[in-house]
Amino acid sequence: MSRSKRFLFLLLPLALGAFSCSSSPHHLVYAYGYGTTWEIHLYEGKKSDAEEIEEYIRVSSMLLDPEAKHSSGGLYALNHEGEVEANPFLLEAYELAEKVRLEVGEGYSYTMGELTSAWEDSLEKGEVLAEISRQNLLENAKNTHVEKEGNRLMKSGPGQVDFGSLGKGLCLRHIQKTLEEKGIEHYLINGGTSSLLIGKNHSPSGATKITLSDAKGYYFPAVQCAVSTSSITRESHEIDGVTYSHILDPRTGSAHVEYDACCLKGEDPAYLDALSTALIVLGPEVGKEYEKKGIAVSFVKEGKIVYASEGFLQKE
Repeated sequence: MSRSKRFLFLLLPLALGAFSCSSSPHHLVYAYGYGTTWEIHLYEGKKSDAEEIEEYIRVSSMLLDPEAKHSSGGLYALNHEGEVEANPFLLEAYELAEKVRLEVGEGYSYTMGELTSAWEDSLEKGEVLAEISRQNLLENAKNTHVEKEGNRLMKSGPGQVDFGSLGKGLCLRHIQKTLEEKGIEHYLINGGTSSLLIGKNHSPSGATKITLSDAKGYYFPAVQCAVSTSSITRESHEIDGVTYSHILDPRTGSAHVEYDACCLKGEDPAYLDALSTALIVLGPEVGKEYEKKGIAVSFVKEGKIVYASEGFLQKE
């Protein structure tokens, strides 16, 4: 890890990479959840505060893990039993997913768990998912619905629910609230390769400098905000000249999307996480509409910025 005297640098390949800081964090704790390693940097407070966040990441991750059989009130029960007395975190995930789905329509879906798994299995073998399988699983997803009644969630239809598009962001929302309640203002929470929660920091510039490696030569300063990126960079496969990834287009069931990355900066990490998943599919024309809500947006294709909100990105 290199050192800098002026900025806290974050490499965001429109997915987070490495960073350095002007001074070592007062407390640095690593956590594992949502399929990735997190870094919790607290520049004030107690080590137990960081450890509390670590535990929250672990526990909340289990609730949204479709394979976590023993997670009470979690996603596994909803998918396999069709009905669950849901943990509040699972309820919140459902409510957020529904909100985004209603906003963007067919550009976002949380019922494509089976289709996502099928694509992952095929791509690991270097194969494109068979057309008949894609169509059948897409139909299953479209015929699957979830309803809420009090604290209960009920699933109907043959598809599988998957909240992977918003899990890290929702976890960061709760971390953000916890830090505010504790009066901790100086922090950086790195949620793996796509999600950041940034407080105040100790650099003279007063801002974290985030560099985009998918579009070399661009960066943006960030302080007291959330950043979320959907990117095909780290999980892509090229087959017969076409790039496929873990991001699916809910309209077609294809694992090929037009844009390489969509990066958002705003206030609510949960909303940004879900929204970036939808916008990388829907593109800049839809993304521009969210600037009215105070969200900065950018899109990358073939290593070039094809759209960025005014004043968002800067040249190195």
